[in-house]
Amino acid sequence: MTDEPLRLGRDAIHLGGPSVALALRAFGGDYDRYVATHCTSEDPGRLVSVAESTEDWPVWEVHPAGDEVVVVLKGRAELVQDFDGALRTVVLGPNDAVVNPAGVPHTANVIEPFTALYITPCPGTIHLPRERDRG
Repeated sequence: MTDEPLRLGRDAIHLGGPSVALALRAFGGDYDRYVATHCTSEDPGRLVSVAESTEDWPVWEVHPAGDEVVVVLKGRAELVQDFDGALRTVVLGPNDAVVNPAGVPHTANVIEPFTALYITPCPGTIHLPRERDRG
C-alpha cells in the first residue's frame, strides 16, 4: 500500500464485481495486458482511465460488452457515433460527457487537444479502420 495518489493517465482503476475498485499502478495504456489479467467471463469489469488526444483517432472503436462513458476534462473534442449508418456528432468541452452505447462504432476528432476520462467495459473492444467515414 502506498500513500501516493493514483495518477490517471499513468495509472488506471479496474471496477469489478458489485463493489471492487482495484488500483492499477503503471497501467501505461496496455489494454491487452489489462484484459488478460483482470477481465473474466464471470466478472468482465470496467477500466477507468484518462488519456490525452492530440490528433483525430485513426480508428473506430466498438465495445460489445457494454456502454462506455466519456468525460472530457480539458480541451474540445468532436465525438462521432455510427448508428447503422446514421452519424451522430457531439461536441464536448470540459466537464461534458457522452455515453457510447454497446455495439455502436465511435471515433473522435480533435478540435483542440483534449484529455478525457473513460469508463470502458471489458473485454472485447474492437477497432475498425477509419479509411473513410462510416455511414
